[in-house]
Amino acid sequence: MINKAMALFAALAAAAALAQGQPVANGSGAPAAVPSLAASARPEKPLLPEYPPAAIRREEQGKVLVRLRVLASGAVADLQLRSSSGHASLDEAAMNYLSTARFVPARDASGSPVDSLVAVPVSFVLEDQVPPRAAQIKKPATLP
Repeated sequence: MINKAMALFAALAAAAALAQGQPVANGSGAPAAVPSLAASARPEKPLLPEYPPAAIRREEQGKVLVRLRVLASGAVADLQLRSSSGHASLDEAAMNYLSTARFVPARDASGSPVDSLVAVPVSFVLEDQVPPRAAQIKKPATLP
């Protein structure tokens, strides 16, 4: 019974560490080696996925959290939906967009690019739109 409890605890601890991007033990029970990073991965340009038109019509909003691996080349691999917006169209739009995004890779202490795990939040928010001319209307100046 104690061995089963210990195995369950180890599995839960490994799952929690993996979810937080921490190393997990290898098959021998020893912790996996993790390079110390001098710089974390970051997007090459601002991440601006297209808001799905159908989601706009349905007034869907939400935040999607995607975990992905940024390869040393800057390409994206191994996308995982970590937290749904509650709307499949928004989740799909975020996943599709991030699958083609490019990143500046993380760098190790020697400055070499390395693979890394990154959690990327994508928010879809409908803002109240002001009529284009309303912001331009000014009170006329009074003449002396």
